[in-house]
Amino acid sequence: MKDLDISLNDLKQLTKWVKESGDIRELSLSCNGLDFFISRNENTNRDVTSQAPVAPMPAPVASSSSSQEKIEVKDSVSVPIESPAAPACEVTVGENEVLIKAPMVGTFYKSPKPGAPAFVEVGQQVSPKSIVCIIEVMKLMNNLEAKVDGRIKEIYVEDQQPVEFGQPIMLIEKV
Repeated sequence: MKDLDISLNDLKQLTKWVKESGDIRELSLSCNGLDFFISRNENTNRDVTSQAPVAPMPAPVASSSSSQEKIEVKDSVSVPIESPAAPACEVTVGENEVLIKAPMVGTFYKSPKPGAPAFVEVGQQVSPKSIVCIIEVMKLMNNLEAKVDGRIKEIYVEDQQPVEFGQPIMLIEKV
């Protein structure tokens, strides 16, 4: 297969496409000397050879979800990718409330740096451009904004906790 120029966002989109597709169970591609294999079947064990050095990956997050997917790299760890259909907890959202969900798999940070005050606390007023947290993905910090005028009603995630795609993070009561 011919090597492709592909970004992390492209890989995320491909993974999402495979997850949502009813017909595709596996996808294999080569990019800049790295071979990628995405599978919807948790029992699929396929080694993928990498000719470039592989950076250490974080330890897998344990989950009771039966709809896990895995990305495997030879001589490295197998990292489960949670299905967006299975968020970590169920949250009831009222008519005048907005639920902020994790837009990606990553690590939740409540403050801009260790020891700094949290972006928001329960009961705090927020505006649409207020930063409420950071989700770190592969050393990239992604600010999440409130997107509404309101008050923080609940925070469901602890600082430095891993989050899954679609996992509830905060509940904002609109004002």
